[in-house]
Formats: sequence, C-alpha cells, structure tokens
Amino acid sequence: MGFVGFLLDITLMSLLIYGFGLGETNAGLMTSRILAWAAAITLTYFLNAKVTFGASIRHSRFVNYLLIQAMGAGINLGSFSALVLVGPMSEQPLLAMLIGNVLAITNNFLWTRKFVYYFHPEVTGEGDVRKTQP
Repeated sequence: MGFVGFLLDITLMSLLIYGFGLGETNAGLMTSRILAWAAAITLTYFLNAKVTFGASIRHSRFVNYLLIQAMGAGINLGSFSALVLVGPMSEQPLLAMLIGNVLAITNNFLWTRKFVYYFHPEVTGEGDVRKTQP
C-alpha cells in the first residue's frame, strides 16, 4: 500500500509544484511536500487496515499510525529538505521526494506492523500460518 500512497503523494506534489506554481519558492516546495504527505498517509492508513493487514479501522490505531507516520515524516521531509534546499537536488525535487519516500516507507512499515495492527503469526495444527489479533 505504500506504493499507492506514493502515487498519490507524487501526483499531488507534482500538481501543486507544477500545476499551481508552488515550486517557485522554498516555502511553496515545503507546503507542497507537507500537503501531499498528509493526503498519502491518510489513504495508506485505510488501505493498510483493510487490504494489507485485514484489520478493523479504529480511532486509537489511527492515532498510533499518525505518530509512526510523523516519525517517518521526519525522515521523509528531512531527507527531502537536505537534498533540495542545501544539497545537490535543487533542480530535481521529485527525485529527492522519491529518496525520502523509500527511506520513510521502509521505516513506517516495520513500526506499523508491530504497533498499529498488532498481528502475530499463530501456527495451526496443519502447519499453516494465520495472522491473529489480540
């Protein structure tokens, strides 16, 4: 589901930067990045709950998810800022976004699996593995 979130993220960011002209200033770039990120994490929460983990959607889980995503945002936005604002990719904001996303998606999946959806494998008598929820 991270890929679907990434597609929304890059599409919205591209629209904001190039369609609405927010890429002309550093503030516009950062605003575009934050808005696109917020839309993507909201979508991925619902998709992960239903498709990836088969879990119910609960307010408390969304709060945990937002906290983990905030940590990922630090990774994502921090690497984007470093690469675009002070680094070598000032003319390539979408490539910088891709790098930040890959780092954050990996981090977020690991933490989300453990602290949001609470799934633990349970081995049945037949040897297959089923995911259960406490």
